[in-house]
Amino acid sequence: MSNEFDSSIVRFEPLRPASRKRLLLGVVVGPLLWVVAFIVVAAVLHYSTAIELGLLVALISAVVSTIGLVLLRHARIRQEKRYVARG
Repeated sequence: MSNEFDSSIVRFEPLRPASRKRLLLGVVVGPLLWVVAFIVVAAVLHYSTAIELGLLVALISAVVSTIGLVLLRHARIRQEKRYVARG
């Protein structure tokens, strides 16, 4: 068996990048849909603690992902500045 795929680099490039409006809509609507889902589940199953736990998980997830995205953005900006400085 040959290793012809080992040396090639495959990169994903979308046909059309998402617009700023779509990205913001996804950031806002996504967490809201999770909150609605937790409320529906808690109402249907009659568990009031389920919604509290669900909201806590959603909040922690949002905070961790925001921190990660901010760190990645700063690293990318720093790398771009270094690249521009080199020439």
